[in-house]
Amino acid sequence: MTPEQRKLLSKLLQMGDVIMFNRKKETIVKAITEMNLESLNLILDENLTYQDASKEMFLIKLEEIFYEFKKKNDTLQSYSGRCGSKDCSNFDKNGMLFCGRNSGNHFNLIIEEDENENVKDLYYCNVFKCNFEDKVNKNGQSLELFIYEDEKVKFRPSSHYEYLNRKSIEAITELSIFKNKTISKAELLNWYEKYSDFYASKPLFDFRFKNEHRFYKVYNKVDEIKKYLELEHECAKAMQLYNTLIKDIEMNLLKWLAEHENLKDELILFYPEYADEKSGELKKLVFNDELNISIDLIYLKNCIHFQNIIDTHYYIMFDKYKVEIEEKDNFTPFGDDVEKHISLKYHLEQRNVFVNEISYKTKLGENSFLYNNDDFGTLEKGIS
Repeated sequence: MTPEQRKLLSKLLQMGDVIMFNRKKETIVKAITEMNLESLNLILDENLTYQDASKEMFLIKLEEIFYEFKKKNDTLQSYSGRCGSKDCSNFDKNGMLFCGRNSGNHFNLIIEEDENENVKDLYYCNVFKCNFEDKVNKNGQSLELFIYEDEKVKFRPSSHYEYLNRKSIEAITELSIFKNKTISKAELLNWYEKYSDFYASKPLFDFRFKNEHRFYKVYNKVDEIKKYLELEHECAKAMQLYNTLIKDIEMNLLKWLAEHENLKDELILFYPEYADEKSGELKKLVFNDELNISIDLIYLKNCIHFQNIIDTHYYIMFDKYKVEIEEKDNFTPFGDDVEKHISLKYHLEQRNVFVNEISYKTKLGENSFLYNNDDFGTLEKGIS
C-alpha cells in the first residue's frame, strides 16, 4: 500500500466510513454513490474478480461510467433492486441501481455477498428490476458496464484471435496519427481501401472482443461517410441543374423534385447524424469519437446544399399534389404500396402529370442544349 493510500484509508477510518478490510455492501454502495474510485480501490479485494475481470479492469470500466456523470456535474443516488430475468442464473439476486439526480442516466450492479456478508462480486445485469421510475428523469439513459471477453481474467487467446486482434490494432493505430485532427478525403479513402479485404474476410465480427469491435465500428463509420462522398457527385449535378432553372415556374420545380427524390432518400439520415438537434446546423463531422478524428465538411458541400434545397420544397409540393388513395384489402405497411404513396412522382402521375414528358425551362441562352424547352401548356392543364 502506498503512503497516499494509507493516508486516504486513515482519513476514511476517522470519518467512520470503513473499517480495515470492511467490504460490506453498505460501504461499497456508499463509495460508488460518491463515485470515489480511490476508496473502491482500497476496499475491493484484489484477489477476487468482479464481472470476471480483475479489480483493476473493473475499476477502469466503472471510471468510464463515472466520467459520463461527472462531465454533466451530476451526482448519484442509489435504489435497491434485483435481477428480473427468470432465464438467468442470477434471477432474483439483489443489487443496486445508481441514478444521476439531474440526468436520470443510470446503471446497475448485482452485489453478491459471502457467508460473512462481505461483497465477493459485482456485475452488471441486463434485466434489472427497480422501483425507481417515479423518482428520475424518464429521458435518462441506461449505461452498461461492459467487459469484453478478452478483458476477463480467465481469457485464453487462440491463434486466430491473435491474428484478428493484431490486424485490428494495426488498422486503429494507423488512424491514431490523426487523433484530434482533421483527415483528408484521400487519406480516409486510402485507409478504407487498405483494410477492405480484412473487413470482407470476416462477414461476422465478434463484438465480445475489444479491438475487433473497435475496428468494426470505425470501418463501418468510414463506409457510411464514403457513401456520402460518392453521393456528393450526384448532388453536384443536381445542384448544377437546379441553378439553371427559372425558379418561378412550378413545373420546373416539380420535375426537379420528382427526378431527385431517390437521391433525397439516400441522404435521409445525413442531417440527423451530423446536424445539431437544436440549431439544425451541421456539426464537425467526427467519424471516430475515441480518437476524435474529423473530416472537413467541404467534401460534402453539395450534399449539404442539395438537402437544404430539397427539404425546403419537397414536402410542400408533396402536400399540395398528393392524392388521397383508398387502402387495398391486401395493403402491407412495409410493401411497395407504401413506397408509392410517399413518392411525389407517383402522386403526380395520379394527376396525369408525367415528369419524363416535362421539359425544363432554363435561364440559359441559345447555346444551351436546354434552350427553348418550354412546352408546358398541355401538362399544366393536368394539374387541378
